[in-house]
This record gives sequence, structure tokens and C-alpha cells, in this order.
Amino acid sequence: MTALKVTEHRLPVTSAGTDVTAILVEPEDAFALMVLGHGAGTPMQAPLMAQMAEALADERIATFRYNYPYSERMDAAYSPATIDSLDVLLATTNSARNAAKTLSPDLPLFLGGRSMSSQVMSLAVANERWPDVRGVVLYVFPMRWHVILEDTVSHLQRVPTPMLFVQGDRDHETVLRELSPILDSLGDHATLHVVEGADHGYDLPDQSGKTRLDALSEVASVTAGWIRRQLEKA
Repeated sequence: MTALKVTEHRLPVTSAGTDVTAILVEPEDAFALMVLGHGAGTPMQAPLMAQMAEALADERIATFRYNYPYSERMDAAYSPATIDSLDVLLATTNSARNAAKTLSPDLPLFLGGRSMSSQVMSLAVANERWPDVRGVVLYVFPMRWHVILEDTVSHLQRVPTPMLFVQGDRDHETVLRELSPILDSLGDHATLHVVEGADHGYDLPDQSGKTRLDALSEVASVTAGWIRRQLEKA
């Protein structure tokens, strides 16, 4: 198993007047770094997010995952909390990006967001057009989740970097037949990978004989292959 360096950090979110927690998981042989945002109800410390970071580390991808101010306040049961304003979510993402660059300046930088954070990440890149971000990975992008964006997809046309969508075919937040024409309109800018049998949390049906960890291993392998292709193009 690859040796890992795991360190905890604090991020200032000036627009909210607070700090949040972040964790850098860095394999000793990492070839890329991903700033990894969580879903609305799965804060940084949730098992799913930790498992995603571990699976990506197995593929030699370092991750810098972080909380938003609202998720920093969640209790041990991850009880629902009022989600921060979009401005605060974007400011937190920018703070995480800046910190990740400082901590691992030699690794090519990618952004990755699960569910809610896939909207935040893609919108941040569309608005800011960060030249140091080499690509965005949208894990279970939620077309039907309109809490932070009234129109969840129009900004995708403005994202200047390549995008990888990693969806499950049992995901209740996105119907693949609705997503496909949107991806077609993005042309070579968008790549889709479908995890067969996976739901919005990458859980698989019992009859499949596989577990979430199997799905996440596939997710991480696909992510690593896509990142390598982006780096080869540079």
C-alpha cells in the first residue's frame, strides 16, 4: 500500500468570518492533487468522503478535502443544517484552492466535487477561469437539486477546463437521458463515465455482490485515467 501523509489544516473563510477544517491526504508518489468538496449532507469527515479520498490515494491522487462553514457546525450524526449562501460556498472553495496550491505546489491541480460541490466547483471555475486548474471532476452531478442554483446546468457552457462526470445509473438526482444531451452540447469538453448499479452515494444493490468500496475503486481508477490524459495533452 502507498505510504500516505495525512495532515489537518484550518482555512479562513473571510466572507463568513470563520475558519473551517481541511485534510490533506498525500501519497508519497502522488502525480496530481484534487481539491475535493463534499455533498450537502456528507461533510468532510463523513465515511463516504473519507473512502473517496482513500480510493483516490490508492490511484496516487492527493486530495485536499474541506468543510464549508455550515458543515463545520454539523454534529456527529450529520444532522441537517442550513446551507451557506452561494457566495460563502464559493469563497470557501477559493480558500481551499489557495491552501492546496500552497501545501503541494509541485502537483498539477484539479477540482473535484461530489453532488452539491460539483455545482460549486464548476460554477467557481466558470466564474473565475482559474488558469492553474487543469480540470474538474463532477461526482454525481445533481441536475434536479436546485438549492444553490436555480439553473443547475447553464453555467457548464462557460467552464473553460475539461470536465469528467462520474454518475450512477440509479441516481435519483440525475436521469442520464436528461444529462446526455447537455454533455453532447459541451463536445470534447465533457466526458461521462457511468458506474453501473450505483446510486447517488455510489452504493450498489445487494444482488450485485459488490459494495460501495468496489464502486469507489472504479470511480478512482476512472478519475486517475482521465487526469493522466489531461496531463498528456498539456
